[in-house]
Amino acid sequence: MVAELNGQTGKRGLTNSDLWQIKSVTEAALSPDGRRVAYTMGWMAEEDDSLHSALWLVDVDTAASRQLTNGAGMDSQPAWSPDGSRLAFVSTREGTPQVYILELGGGDPRKLTSAERGAVSPIWSPDGTRVAYVEDVATETHLVPSETQWLEEHPKAAEKGGPKLRHLTSLKYRFDARGYIEGNGHLFVIDAEGGDSRQLTDGPQDDGQAVWSPDGTEIAFLSDRSDDAEHHWSMAIWSVNVDTGAIRRLTSEQLGPFTHGLAWSPDGSMLAFYSSTDITRGPYTDPHLWVVSRGGGDEKDLSGAFDRPSLSLLATDFVYAGFMPPAWSADGKTVFFPAAERGSQHLHAIDLETQAVRRVTEGDISCGGGQITPDGQTLVFVACTPTHPLDVFTVAVSGGTVRPLTDSNRDLLNHVQVSTPESFTFRGPQGWEVQGWLVKPLNTSAGEQYPLVLHIHGGPWGHYGNTFYLHAQTLAAAGIGSLYINPRGSTSYGQAFSAANDWGQDDFGDLMAGVDAILARGEVDPNRLGVTGISYGGYMTNWIVGHTDRFACAVSENGICNLISFFGTADVGAVWFNRELGGPFWESRERLERFLFHSPITYVDRMSTPLLLVQAENDYRCPIEQGEQLLAALRIRNQTVEMIRFPNASHAIAMSAAPHLRVEHWDVAERWFRHYLLARALEEEQIDAPTPLPAAAAPDLTPRT
Repeated sequence: MVAELNGQTGKRGLTNSDLWQIKSVTEAALSPDGRRVAYTMGWMAEEDDSLHSALWLVDVDTAASRQLTNGAGMDSQPAWSPDGSRLAFVSTREGTPQVYILELGGGDPRKLTSAERGAVSPIWSPDGTRVAYVEDVATETHLVPSETQWLEEHPKAAEKGGPKLRHLTSLKYRFDARGYIEGNGHLFVIDAEGGDSRQLTDGPQDDGQAVWSPDGTEIAFLSDRSDDAEHHWSMAIWSVNVDTGAIRRLTSEQLGPFTHGLAWSPDGSMLAFYSSTDITRGPYTDPHLWVVSRGGGDEKDLSGAFDRPSLSLLATDFVYAGFMPPAWSADGKTVFFPAAERGSQHLHAIDLETQAVRRVTEGDISCGGGQITPDGQTLVFVACTPTHPLDVFTVAVSGGTVRPLTDSNRDLLNHVQVSTPESFTFRGPQGWEVQGWLVKPLNTSAGEQYPLVLHIHGGPWGHYGNTFYLHAQTLAAAGIGSLYINPRGSTSYGQAFSAANDWGQDDFGDLMAGVDAILARGEVDPNRLGVTGISYGGYMTNWIVGHTDRFACAVSENGICNLISFFGTADVGAVWFNRELGGPFWESRERLERFLFHSPITYVDRMSTPLLLVQAENDYRCPIEQGEQLLAALRIRNQTVEMIRFPNASHAIAMSAAPHLRVEHWDVAERWFRHYLLARALEEEQIDAPTPLPAAAAPDLTPRT
């Protein structure tokens, strides 16, 4: 679908097919001397419907770049040797991901590991002689012994390689994008020149995100080794002695599910990391920057008073950037970290002694974690803006102008026009100040009202903001505006706002207040409104069409409609909603009514908005049965509802489906909106003025604390 040229600029707008041209920069690793950055650039190949990524090198001073690997498969996770002469990285060039070594002086990459189930996350020992990594070690607890024995006795049957019985004994038996858990990640170490590897950790848990201590004696890592691990999502920090294999625990308490990004101080006396600590509320506790001493047991929340979530996993709507740990100054007195603040993600510096926080970056930008040059003057990081996809940037440690080191999509962006989002605020029904962004269509005439789509993010712990949002840009090129809002429950506004999620009540009020604020301007056609969202956004889309008829159409992607069935079928359902709604639904009539009240399918008799369900067949986070229930109920009622199923895709279709399906994923939604908001509006009489449906009678629910 080709966007029309803009008469004023002579440039076309972005289309969904431009996904074939977009390059995605997802990782950056600063060399030990601070002069070069190795980064990962990914792309999709249309001719054979394949995914690729290659390693590139850019000079920090001159911004001159060159390609290091051919990207025959997926090359990623670059890690510099201490002397800067070699890169360890992970590649799928032979199928299963393995660790390779590239000599920067020349030559082809050398394969270092041959792990049967794959090897990832390489880290160098401080002396450059060894590489530690994570290998997936197969387990047998899921097998049924009698079937295993029968197959051993019938080798011809075993050769067929068909699916086997699975014995499930834990709540955590599968995970979205990972699949059924039939192995655990453990730490291994291998000589950098090759040879046999040595396993450092074992057990029925995953060990990962390892970092080698500066003296080379220990490796710190994250793991949940608690006795009741299946009943919560949490982590603790551990350390293993590389020579003896002795393991000890560094944190005295279980940390929250967003614990990540371990980083040793230069002298090896402590670790910095990101963590939330309230495992009872899981993701609704914002992660902060923490430290713990090498001796352990004294973890401390450094940035708690700052009250902004410290994140390092940066997302747009079609790619994730890899996370980066905190960065220490050479003297160990300052730590640099990203924090989400009012829709942006800025780099900050915190004084270890006073805990005073200083923002380093400014403007409408979202930055991943930074790395500091040895001279202490410059931070290097991956970032994006509302009009520019992810690239590598630098900024002076003292602050100032952000400088791009790479411009990976220059050829495309020079030939297209994008619509710059406009940030605005409004008051929600309960008085919260709520932030939103309006993306106007590219080709609008003065005084002409345009159609608008409300976008709702996932989570609800998450936020929209100053990232490159491709879907809004392609709709703008099609003549449709976009509105995205951070209702209560969103991050980047402090802990109280994050914890105020309401699952269909006051968050619904926030979203509708944002729509009303835009309609009050008079530029949007109130009869041509659409709504869409993924995950929690899909849940809210389903909720909205059951509580108002003001929208002409809706697209719900991998949403939730029935919290009772979600409790038992989602990978995180039982652990999450056991706490989220005050306990299991079977414990009392009041609890059952709470689950029903917050389930969009309870209001299916009120749904009349034309609804497209976009569903991933391998979604274990919000399983496809959620959409199937809604499809069946609405078809029984003879309502306009359709479903498109995406095969071999997990929860995030735009990041897990085959490349051509990632393009189609946006196309099907755009076609739905074009039909109901553009073409149909011209052919049929306009929809009645928006009127909310009668409110459902709510049970007497005890407020959550």
